[in-house]
Amino acid sequence: MALRSRSGDSCRHRPLTTSLQQPSKPAAVARPKIAPAQRRNVFLYYGFSFFTGFYIATGTTVLFEQKLGLSYAQIFTLDAIYMLMFVLFEVPSGALADLLGRKKTILAGLTTLIVAAIATGFAQNFLHLFLSSLIWSLGFSLISGSSEALLYDSLKDDKLFHRITGRALSFSIIGLALAGILGPLLFAQNFRLPYLVSTLPFAAALVVMVFYRETGANRKQRFSAGRYVGQIRGGARKAFGNRFVIWSMGALAIVFSVSYTFASSYQPYLIEIGFSVSQFAFILPLMFVSEAMGGAWSEKVTERLGETAAFWVNILALGSSLLALGFIASTFAVPILIVYGFLQGFLRPLASTYANRYIESEHRATVISVQVMVSTVAASALLFALGFLTDRIGVVALTGVIGGLVLVAGVALLWAKPKEKR
Repeated sequence: MALRSRSGDSCRHRPLTTSLQQPSKPAAVARPKIAPAQRRNVFLYYGFSFFTGFYIATGTTVLFEQKLGLSYAQIFTLDAIYMLMFVLFEVPSGALADLLGRKKTILAGLTTLIVAAIATGFAQNFLHLFLSSLIWSLGFSLISGSSEALLYDSLKDDKLFHRITGRALSFSIIGLALAGILGPLLFAQNFRLPYLVSTLPFAAALVVMVFYRETGANRKQRFSAGRYVGQIRGGARKAFGNRFVIWSMGALAIVFSVSYTFASSYQPYLIEIGFSVSQFAFILPLMFVSEAMGGAWSEKVTERLGETAAFWVNILALGSSLLALGFIASTFAVPILIVYGFLQGFLRPLASTYANRYIESEHRATVISVQVMVSTVAASALLFALGFLTDRIGVVALTGVIGGLVLVAGVALLWAKPKEKR
C-alpha cells in the first residue's frame, strides 16, 4: 500500500450557530517562546515525528505491489479500501483518545504499526495486502488525531503550535528522506526488506513516546460505553456544526487527496520518465527534504503573507506544479517535484493550525478525527475513480489530471473561506 506517515500526516477534516471563541492574538509581533516545562515534550515529539516518518518502505510501496502482480486498478483500489477502513476506525479512535488518554492511544497505535509492517512484509497476494491494510488503518487512526491533540493542549498557543508542527513535520520528512535512501537499496536486495525493516523505527517511536509527559489538559477521563458514544456524538456535532471546522475539512481534503493519489503514482512516474529504482535513493531525499523545508518555514512565511494569502498562493502553486508534471514527462521534471514537495510541506501545518484553532480541548481528538474521516472519504473516492483511469491514460497524464482538479476545487474552496468576526 502506498501509505504515508500520519505524523504530518495525520500522518490524516456543516451548519452550527454557536458562538466561536476567537483565538487570542498578541498585540506585539514577538514570537512566543517554549516554556522550560514544555521543552522536554517538544523534543520528544520531534523524536516521535522523526521515527514515524522514517517509514523505510515508503519509497517502494507501489513497486512492492507490482512485484506481487497487482495492476494499477488493483493498487489504487487497495489504497482506497485502506482509506475507507481508516475512516471506520478514525472517529472511534479519536473519542477513545479523549477518554482514555492520548499517550496510551498513540502507544497502542505504534504497536499496531509494527504488526502491520511484519504482516505486509510477508504478504503473497492481493488478499494478504487487503488484510494487512486493516491493521495499517487501525494503527494510523490511533495516532492521527491523538498526536495533534496531545501537542496542541500541551502548548496552548496558536502560533507556537504552528511553529512546532512545522518543525515536527520537518523531522518527519528528514526521516522520510533517509527512508528514501535506505528503502530502494534494501528493495534492490530483496523486495520484502523495506517493510520488514520498517518495524525498527516504529519501535523506536514507541520508546520515545513512553517518556512523553501528558499534561492535565489531556489526561484521561473515566471510561464507560455511554460516555464513549456521547463523546463521538458530541465531537461529530461540533465538527459538522462549525463553519470554520467545515472549511478546514475542505482544505484537508485537498491535502489528503493530492498526497494519497500522488503517493500511489510517483514511483511508476519516475520510472516512466527515465529513472531506475536505484536512482530513487538520490531523488526521493531531495523531494522529502524540500517538504521538510516547507514545513519548517510555514509559520514564518504565513506570518508575513497572512493566513488567507498563504492558502491562496500554496493551493494555486500546488495545482500548477502537478499540472506541469503532466506536461513535462522527462528527467527535467525533478525540480518541479522538489517544488511540489515544498508546497505539500508548507500546507500541512497551515491547514492543521487553522483546524485546531476552533476546537475545544475536551473534544479535540474526536473532532480532528471527524475531519480526517471526511477528508479520507474524499481522497478514497478520488482514488477509486483514478485507479481505473490510470490503466487507460498512464501515470504521466494522471498527474496533469490531478493538478487540474486541485486548481478547480482549490479556487472554489478559497472563495468560500469564512471570514472571522472582529
